[in-house]
Amino acid sequence: MKFQKEWLLLFGSLFVAGALYNHYLGHSALLVEIILVAVGVAMAVYAAWTTSVLKKEAVDGLLIRIMQRFMSKERAASLIPMLGFAVLLVWSVWKIFFIRMTDLHMEDFIVTLLGLSLVLYNFGPSKFHQMQDFVVFYLLFLTLVFIGLWKLYEILSGESSYRITAYAEYYIVTQPTTTILSVLGFDVTSELRLEGVGLANIIEYEYRDRILRLGIGSGCSGLYSAGLFFSAFLAFVLVRYQKVDRYIGAALALGFVVTWLSNIVRMVFTIMAGILWGHPALAFFHSYIGIVVFVVFITIFWLLIVRWLDAKEPKATEAPPSEATPAQS
Repeated sequence: MKFQKEWLLLFGSLFVAGALYNHYLGHSALLVEIILVAVGVAMAVYAAWTTSVLKKEAVDGLLIRIMQRFMSKERAASLIPMLGFAVLLVWSVWKIFFIRMTDLHMEDFIVTLLGLSLVLYNFGPSKFHQMQDFVVFYLLFLTLVFIGLWKLYEILSGESSYRITAYAEYYIVTQPTTTILSVLGFDVTSELRLEGVGLANIIEYEYRDRILRLGIGSGCSGLYSAGLFFSAFLAFVLVRYQKVDRYIGAALALGFVVTWLSNIVRMVFTIMAGILWGHPALAFFHSYIGIVVFVVFITIFWLLIVRWLDAKEPKATEAPPSEATPAQS
C-alpha cells in the first residue's frame, strides 16, 4: 500500500503542536522543543515539495470555492493544508521562543484545532464537505473573536481595560440579575468595587442569617457564550445559505439577545440555589446546570430561526408546461 504524502503533513503538524504542549508541561529542555519543531517543518516541506498540486479530485466545499476566485481548484485544495500547518507553526514558535509563555490557555486549544482542521480539510469523502466547512469556519471565527478582537480590545483600552470590563459586566449582567431577584422577593444587593484585588462585581445574598458574597467574573458575564454563539451561528449560515443578508443579520442580533437572556436566567437560578440551599448548591448549579440552561435556550432559538430563514429563501419556480416539455403532434 502506497504511503500518501498528505500524511506527512499531518504528522509534521502533530510534531509542531506537540512542541507547544510539551513546552507547557515544562518537563523537558528547550532543545527537545526545537527538535520537534524542526522535524515537523522538515516533514511539511517534504510533503509540500512532493505534492505541490493535489492530484485527486478536490473537495467541493465553500472554502475551496472562495479560494477559486484567486487560483485553480486543485491549487486551492493543496494550499489549505499548508495554511493549517503555517498556523500551527507560527503560533507554536511565537509562544515557545518569543513570549515564552508557560501557562496553557483556551486560545491554544482553539488555534491548534483550527490548524488541524485545515490540515485535514481534504481527508474523508467529499460528501462531508459541508461539515468540514462548518468546523473550519467555526474555529476561524472563534480565533477571530477570542484572540483577535479580545486582544485588540485589551491593547486599545490599555490600563482602562479592567474598569471598562467591570462597568460592562455590572450593567449588563449583575444589575439585571439582582433586579429580577428583588422583584421575585429575594433580598439581594449588588456592588461595584473598582479598588483592591479580585472581582469587581459582587452580589450579596442571605443564607440562614449569614451574608454570602458571589463574585461575577468573565465566566459569568456571558462573554464566552456570546462568542461561542456568534462563531457557531455565523459559520452555520455561511455554509447553509452561503450569504449574509438582512434576515441573517436580524437573526444574529436576535441570537445575541437570546444568549444574554439565557445568561441572566442562568445567573438568577444560580443565586436562587445559593439562597435556598447554600453555597455548595450554588457552586453545583453554576458548574453543571447553568450550561444546560444555555443549551436549551440556544437549541430552541436555533430550531425556530432556521425554519424562519429557510422560509425566507427564494423558492425555485417551476417552468410553464409549454416550456418544460415540447408539444406533441
